Amino acid sequence: MKIDRFVVLFVLVFLLSACAGRQAAVKSTAPAPAATPAPAAKVEPPAAAPEKALPAAEKAPAPAAKPAAPATVKSGGEKLLIVGQVEYITILPAKLRLAARVDTGATTSSIHAVNIKRFERDGKKWVRFYLVGPGGKKVKMERPVVRTIEVKRHGTSQQSRPVVTLRVAMGPIKTTTQFSLTNRSQFKYPVLIGRSLLNGVAVVDVNREYVLSPLAGGDDEK
Repeated sequence: MKIDRFVVLFVLVFLLSACAGRQAAVKSTAPAPAATPAPAAKVEPPAAAPEKALPAAEKAPAPAAKPAAPATVKSGGEKLLIVGQVEYITILPAKLRLAARVDTGATTSSIHAVNIKRFERDGKKWVRFYLVGPGGKKVKMERPVVRTIEVKRHGTSQQSRPVVTLRVAMGPIKTTTQFSLTNRSQFKYPVLIGRSLLNGVAVVDVNREYVLSPLAGGDDEK
C-alpha cells in the first residue's frame, strides 16, 4: 500500500510539473502587446514669404505735374506776360527749339543761319538758308525777303542782312514775326529776341531765366 501511494504521489507531481511547463511555454509563445505609438510631432506650416516690392520699372508712374500758368502783370490796362532774360523759342512748323536771349535794346529779332543764299523767284527776292538745331542738325528753309537791314558793329565791317518772317512759339505766345538772318556762331545764344516780338505781349524780368514752359507747337502748326 505504501508503494501504491508513493506511485500515485509521483504521478501527481509529474502531471503538475508538466502542466506548469506547458503554461510557461504558452506564455512564452504568446505575441507581445504592440507598443503604443508615440504621438506624431506637430508640423508647423511654412512661414509665408515676405511680399516683394515691385521693381521701380513696374511701378505705376506718378502723374506728370501740370505746368504752372505763366505769371502776368497789368500795364496800361493790359495783361502782359512775364518772361525771363533767356527763354526757349520754337521755330514752326519745323519744331526746332532754340535758346534765345531777350534784348529790349534791339528792334528786330535775329537768328543764327548758315549757307545764306539770295535768289529770285517770280521776279521777287528770296533767300535760302539753314537753321542749326541742337547737335548740329540743319533745317533747310526758303523765305521771301521782307527787307534788308544794314548792321555795323564796333570793330567789324558793315553787314547787309536779309529779313524774313518766321512762325514761332515762346511759351503760350504763338506769333509770326521778323528775323534778320546772320551767322551767330560767335554768340552764346543762337536767337536774339527783340522788341518787335514782345511789344504789347510781354515784359522782361532780367533777374530770371527760362520762366516759360517750352512748347513744340500744336498739331495745327503744319
